[in-house]
Amino acid sequence: MAARFLVAAVAASVHMICIIMMLIPAVKATTGVTRSTIINRRGADTTSITSSMEITAFGELEDGAPATDECTYDGGIISFSHPMSLKSSDKFFSTGNLQLSAIEMMIDEINTSPRCGVTVGGKKHGIHLTTFGDDSSKDKVSAIVKNGMMPLAESTEYVGSYWVGPYSSGLTGSMSPLANSTDDPTAAKTVLVAGGAASTPVFAGNPTIFGTFPPSKLYLAQAIEALAKAGAKSATSVFESASFTKGVCAAMPGLADKFNLTLQDEIEVVSSPTSVDLDPVARNLSMAENDPDIVVACVYDQGCAEWVASMRKTGWSPRAQVFTVCIGMDKFKDAVGTDAMYMMGVSPWDPSLDMQDQVVGWSAMEFSELFLATTQRTSTYHAASAAASVGALVQAIERADSFGTEAVSDVLASQEFNTLYGLLSFDDNGQSQAPSLHLQYDKDMSVQTVYPIEFRSAELVYPMPTWDARDCNMLSKCLTGEETGVCQEDGTCKCDSENAVSTGVGSSAQCVYIPAEDMTYVDTSLLIVGYILFAVQAFLSVACTAWTVYYRNRRVVKASQPLFLCLVAFGAFLMSLSIIPVGIQGEYRYLVDPITGVPTDEPNTDIDRVDAACMALPWLFSMGFAVTFSALFAKIWRIKLVFQAARTFVRKQVGVKDVVSIMVAVIVLQAIVLIAWNVADPLIWQREVLMEDNNGYPTRSIGTCSSTNGLAFLIPLIVIDALMLVYALYLCFVTRKVSAEFQEGTWITASILSILQILVLSIPILVIVDADNNAFYFVRVAVIFLVSSTVTMLIFFPKIYRLHFLKVQNGASRRTGFRATGQFSTTGNQTGNDSGQRTSMNSDRGSDPARRTTMDSDGGRRFSIASENGTTAICRKVAFQINSSAASASQVIEELGEDHESTTEKKTQSDTNTDEEV
Repeated sequence: MAARFLVAAVAASVHMICIIMMLIPAVKATTGVTRSTIINRRGADTTSITSSMEITAFGELEDGAPATDECTYDGGIISFSHPMSLKSSDKFFSTGNLQLSAIEMMIDEINTSPRCGVTVGGKKHGIHLTTFGDDSSKDKVSAIVKNGMMPLAESTEYVGSYWVGPYSSGLTGSMSPLANSTDDPTAAKTVLVAGGAASTPVFAGNPTIFGTFPPSKLYLAQAIEALAKAGAKSATSVFESASFTKGVCAAMPGLADKFNLTLQDEIEVVSSPTSVDLDPVARNLSMAENDPDIVVACVYDQGCAEWVASMRKTGWSPRAQVFTVCIGMDKFKDAVGTDAMYMMGVSPWDPSLDMQDQVVGWSAMEFSELFLATTQRTSTYHAASAAASVGALVQAIERADSFGTEAVSDVLASQEFNTLYGLLSFDDNGQSQAPSLHLQYDKDMSVQTVYPIEFRSAELVYPMPTWDARDCNMLSKCLTGEETGVCQEDGTCKCDSENAVSTGVGSSAQCVYIPAEDMTYVDTSLLIVGYILFAVQAFLSVACTAWTVYYRNRRVVKASQPLFLCLVAFGAFLMSLSIIPVGIQGEYRYLVDPITGVPTDEPNTDIDRVDAACMALPWLFSMGFAVTFSALFAKIWRIKLVFQAARTFVRKQVGVKDVVSIMVAVIVLQAIVLIAWNVADPLIWQREVLMEDNNGYPTRSIGTCSSTNGLAFLIPLIVIDALMLVYALYLCFVTRKVSAEFQEGTWITASILSILQILVLSIPILVIVDADNNAFYFVRVAVIFLVSSTVTMLIFFPKIYRLHFLKVQNGASRRTGFRATGQFSTTGNQTGNDSGQRTSMNSDRGSDPARRTTMDSDGGRRFSIASENGTTAICRKVAFQINSSAASASQVIEELGEDHESTTEKKTQSDTNTDEEV
C-alpha cells in the first residue's frame, strides 16, 4: 500500500519528488508508531533531489540570469515535521495529499538556489521535512508527536525544530497540547503552524500554536452575507459529526440573525456520511413546506459528493448550495462531474487574488499553475494554506534571527506576512484574520470569486439553476438541435422559432418543429352548398305548407287531406334540417398539449356542442323520415280502406282518426329506438390520427361521430324503415287502379320508390368516399336533400299543377264510359275493347233528385244513390256494369259526384247527418 501511494504521488513530476520510505523497526507497540507507519524524509543534503533540482522548472530569476544548482548550508539543518494522511484509504487523504504536495513544493523551493534555505545569523540553513503517516487517526497523531516528532525536536542533529500541522482540526487538536506542553509546563514548547485547522479550541490557550485558516465561526460570513443580499430568506445547515464541520455550522444561528434569515433546521449526520444517511435528509428538505433557499453542508470531501448524489436522486436542489470544503477540489469535481456546476463554497484564498509570497516569490496564480504542472491537480485553498504555513514560519524565523521558540512565536503573533495565500496575520487566539471568500463554479466548471465585490471575478448566480435546467444546458439538444432555443429554469427550451415548441425536460429537452395538422375539415365552400340546399328545402316545405293552408277548401287539396299534406312538408323539413349537424366539426375530445402533441386529461369544452350535433343527426333525419313516411303510409292505408269498402258496396267513412294511429305508432317506434340509443351509447365525436411525423406529432387526422355499440341501434332503425317501405310498396301495388286524380296513389308510389332508390344507392357511394371527408359530407347532404325534396315535389307539385294550370273549359260536358271489364276513362272516351257496351251520363244530371253526392268536411268522400221510383234498379244496373271492380266502383262514385258538385256543396252538411252507408 505504501509503495502504491508513493508511485501515485510522484508520477506527475519526476523532476521534484523523491520519497524515501522507511519503517521504524525499534519502536514499542505502545508508542502508536508501528511498523505500518509511513515516514517520508525530504532533506537538503547533496544527495537529495532538492539539492540538485533544476531551477528552470520554476522559472527564471528576476534578473533573468540562470540559477545555480549548488547550495551550501553553512549554518546547519532545520527540522520541519508533521503528521499527514498518506494512505488512499485514509479519510483525509485527498485533502491531506494536496497540503503535503504544497509543503514539499515550498520546502524544495526554499532549499534550492537561489534562496538556498533559511538565513539566520548570516548563515544558510537547509530544511529537513519529515512526514509521518497519521492514518487520519487522532490517537495515531498523539503517538507520532510523542514518539516521533518530539524526539526529533530534542535531537542535536538539528539547529532548530518546528512543526507544521496535518489536515483537519481534529487531528491538529491532538497535537496542540503536546506542542505547547499544556500537560507538562516544564517541558519545552514547540512552534506549530497549522495549515489545515480552523476550530478555535485547537488554538485557545496555546500561545505557540498558529493557524492559517480563519476561525470556523467566520468561515460562512461572506457567503451568507452575499446570498442574503441576493434575496435569500431561509437557510438550513447539514453538518458532519466532526469538530471542524460542527464548528463551522455552529455559526449559522448567529449569521441567520445578523442577516435576517430564517434558520429552518440544523441537521447533524454521522461522520463520513453516505447516501444511506443523506437521502432521507434530501427528501425531507425537498418537501414544499421545508424547501430552504440556502443549504449549508459542513462536510468533508467525501460527504460533499454523497450530498450532491442525494440531491440529484431526489430531483431537488436549493436555490443556493454552500459547501465548506469541496469547491475547487479535483476529487469533488471528478466525483460529481457537471453536477458541481453553480455549487458554492467558502475559501480564504483564490488564485485570482493579487498577492505574492515573500519567501519564494510566487504569486497566487503562479503557485496555482506550478501546482497543476507538478501534481496534475488543481490547487485549492487547502494547498495554499499549507504553503503559507511554511512561508510564514520561515519569515518568522528569519525576522527573529533565532531558532528560539519564544522569539519565533512573538514574531508570528505580532507581525504580518506576505504569502501566496494573502497578507497573513494572527489574532490573539493565533488564528488567521484574513476574511473568507465566497466562491462558485460557473457554467464552464471554473471556480470564480463572487464575493466580496472588490475581489469578485464573476457575478453570483442566484438562484442556481435546477437540475433540469443544468441538464438542459449541458446534455440536451436545446442549443444544438435543428430547432434551437434557450434553456429555461424549469429545464424546458424557449424556442427561437414560432413554429417550434419545447419537448422533454432536462437532458431530453429540445425544440421540435410542430407541423401544421390537417384536420380534414369540410371545405367552407361545401358547407355553404349544404346550407343552400337546406335553405331550398326549407323554402319548399314552408311554401307548400302555406299553399295547403290557403287552398285547404279546394277540392284538389281537400281530397288529399290538408293535415297529411302539412305533415309531409313538415317531415321533409325535419329531414333537411339534419344537414346542419352534418357540417358541425370539432377538434380532439381532450385538449392537446402543444408541447408534446399528446391529448391531456383536460376535456375540450367545445366538444359538447359537437357531441350534440352527432346525436342530432339521427334524431332529425329519423324523426323527419318517420313523420313524412307515416303521413304517406296513412294516405295509402286510407285509400286501401276506401278501396275495400267500395268493392263490397259498403258505405265507409274514413277520417283522420282512423289512420292517425298508424302515424303515432311509426313515430313512437322510431323515438323508442332513438331514446335507447341516446341513453345507452350515444354518438360522440372522436378524432383519429391518420399520419404522424418522425417526432410523433400528428400531421393528418379525421373526426367522426361514433359509438361503441351504435350498430345495435342503427340496424333496428334501418329494419323498421325498410319493412314499412316494402309494405307501403305492396299497398301501392294493391291500390294501383284507384283514380289518380283524388287518391294520388301514383305519386305516393313514386315518392316511396324514390326514397328507397336513393337510400339503396347511397350506401355503396358512402363506403367508396369514406376516406375523403369532403366527398363523404357532400354525399350525405345530397342524400338528405334528395329524399326530402323528391317527396315534397312528387306530393305537392301535381296538385299545384292541377289546381292552377289544368283547367276545365266552362260549359263542356264530361263523360265517363264504363265497360263490362271495369276499366274507365276520366276524359269521357271509351277505354275498353268492348265499345258496344257502355253507359252514358249527361253532364246535366245535377237536377235529378234521384242522385246526389256529398263531401265530408275532412276531405273523405262518400256518396248515396237514391230514387223515388227505382233506386234498387239503378244500383243493380251500376253494379252489373262495374262487374265488382273496386277501381270502377270508385270511378262511378267519382262521376256521380262530379256532375253534382254544386248540389253537393250546398247539401254537404245535411247529407252528412242523414245519409246511410252503402
